[in-house]
Formats: sequence, C-alpha cells, structure tokens
Amino acid sequence: MPTWREKVQQRLQDSCIPRLKMHFDMRENNVDIHDSGFLDCCKVLCAKRGCKTMVTETTQGSNFSRVLFHDEPRDLELVPVAVSSKKKRGKGKGPSKAPKKVYKCWVLE
Repeated sequence: MPTWREKVQQRLQDSCIPRLKMHFDMRENNVDIHDSGFLDCCKVLCAKRGCKTMVTETTQGSNFSRVLFHDEPRDLELVPVAVSSKKKRGKGKGPSKAPKKVYKCWVLE
C-alpha cells in the first residue's frame, strides 16, 4: 500500500503547472497549513484527485499560503540554498531581498 513520504528541500518547478492549487488568507482566519490534521485531509484530497505530490508554500511575513497538488513527482526540484554575503561598512542599502519562502513536500510512494 502506498504511503506518504516527506521530501526535504523540494518544491515544484517554476515551469510546472499544478493540477490543483489552494490559497489561504490568514488575515481573518488563523489557518495553520502545517497542522497534522489539516495535512491529513489534504493528503486524502490529493489521493482522491489522482495526485502523487503535495507541496506547501509559506512566505515569511505574508498573510498568504499555498498548497499545491501535482501528479508527477519527477516535476519536483531542489530548493536553491540562499548564499549569505557580508555587507561592507559605509555603503548605502542595496536592493531589498525577496522574502524567504518555506516549502514542505510529500510524495505518495
């Protein structure tokens, strides 16, 4: 019987269009997309739709989160590791960095 396995540091490729997307607005409702009960419900929905991968995407400092369902695990890619750089003293502020996104991924194997 297939089981769900968590894949570390993986997400859907940018060029990939997921079969199903769910967006959550946390301004009015406190939704935790990483709650185990919520994830169990998403896994059931994902399996019933014939999907084999589920990716959660949360942007730090944002009130929105996404859950993406897809049918091909081979469309996953590794999340690029951010390179830290040291700032020189006396320089003005450069362009602001994009907010950090946190991904969690599960694959039905």
